[in-house]
Amino acid sequence: MAGERQTRDICEATSGHLTSFVLCQDGSLRRLDKGGTVIGLFEDVEYEEATVELRPGDIFVAFSDGITEPENEFGEFGEERLIETIETHRRLPLERTIDHVIASVQDWIGSSEQPDDITLVLARPRE
Repeated sequence: MAGERQTRDICEATSGHLTSFVLCQDGSLRRLDKGGTVIGLFEDVEYEEATVELRPGDIFVAFSDGITEPENEFGEFGEERLIETIETHRRLPLERTIDHVIASVQDWIGSSEQPDDITLVLARPRE
């Protein structure tokens, strides 16, 4: 419609999930830390929403603990490795970046069985 402002905003409310973030073009992080408890456990729960504008070059990252918590003898894969892996492959199509993250997690745990689901959502604005 004429006169409508198009935005590149993401609005999110977590419900017991790990905190999503935006990996900014300059390497900084903006966390979306609003939300509430797990859905379905309590009645009449309100959830705060976080809104963040995606700027050119930014990547929105949402993930399950199956990405950050797998362990080997050195400890958990962790959020820092997740960020490093995305940063290393950020210029690729997002599907390829996701492939690299999942391969890195699988390499981290080696022959051990993956203990949890692996969920990773990446999004960036069209330029």
